[in-house]
Amino acid sequence: MALIRNMQFSASYRKELSLWINNYLDPFVLNRAVATKKSESADPFALLRTEAEKDLEFTVLKATGKDRTSGDMYMIESNFLLQFNMLLSHIKAS
Repeated sequence: MALIRNMQFSASYRKELSLWINNYLDPFVLNRAVATKKSESADPFALLRTEAEKDLEFTVLKATGKDRTSGDMYMIESNFLLQFNMLLSHIKAS
């Protein structure tokens, strides 16, 4: 969160990234989501991975043109997806 606050992103894009982080990089929220999705799907991890990727793509819609031309945006989003996949793998292993 501190990283996002220090970057030169627009307020709307920063807000959407913060929401994504709270939904997908918080281990307690993610554990709860896995438990909920287990009743809906045979593979809740794949379902959550797909949702997280789509939600992160939707955050780009809130980015301004200046945000989109910044290489930081792509770097940070790829790092967030990497962290999410690592967290999801850890939850799956436990």
